[in-house]
Amino acid sequence: MEFWGYCMWGLAGLAIAVSELASVFRLVSWPTISNTIGHLETQHDWVRLVVVAVITLLAYYAVPQLTTPPEPVVRSVAGRTLTANGRVTATHSPITLLGAGYLLTAVGTYVFGVLFAAADRGMHPHSYLGAYVLYGLIALMWVIVPSILALFFSRDVPFPTLFRTVGYLERRAHPVAALLLAGLVVLLIHLAFYPWPVIAG
Repeated sequence: MEFWGYCMWGLAGLAIAVSELASVFRLVSWPTISNTIGHLETQHDWVRLVVVAVITLLAYYAVPQLTTPPEPVVRSVAGRTLTANGRVTATHSPITLLGAGYLLTAVGTYVFGVLFAAADRGMHPHSYLGAYVLYGLIALMWVIVPSILALFFSRDVPFPTLFRTVGYLERRAHPVAALLLAGLVVLLIHLAFYPWPVIAG
């Protein structure tokens, strides 16, 4: 489980990091995740509220996982029952761990998202559709679907949550985990107050 956590979250991080770094160094005009969220926020003011709400929920659910040693067992943390991979479940049925099929499906959607985003940007240089599809598929297959499966259907995907993965990393390489968490906090603040740290004139 720990290995697949590094692999799956590494892929998600790769999609975000490559687009962010390429944008910083002006290598491509690919929309970054922050630029994509910022575009949504300029189109719809309520998106800012959603971003802040998501950050608050992430912090609320992350703290117990980061302060409790990660163990591959179903357990109760802060009054919530978590699956072996750290997802909240409301059912009392035994948790069924899904197999490689979910991993292949998630990676397949990831590859599709990357190709779709590249093709869309190639045909329409100022389009955000490809970015919406790529980042949306990552959110869907890495966070939303696994959470729904665990919460309502007693199913757990074969990789841990991001924060459970960070917990594993902290035990193996504490400084790396600390840097990763610092980067995540900066990214979340950047998303909530886009275009911070750049102040629009």
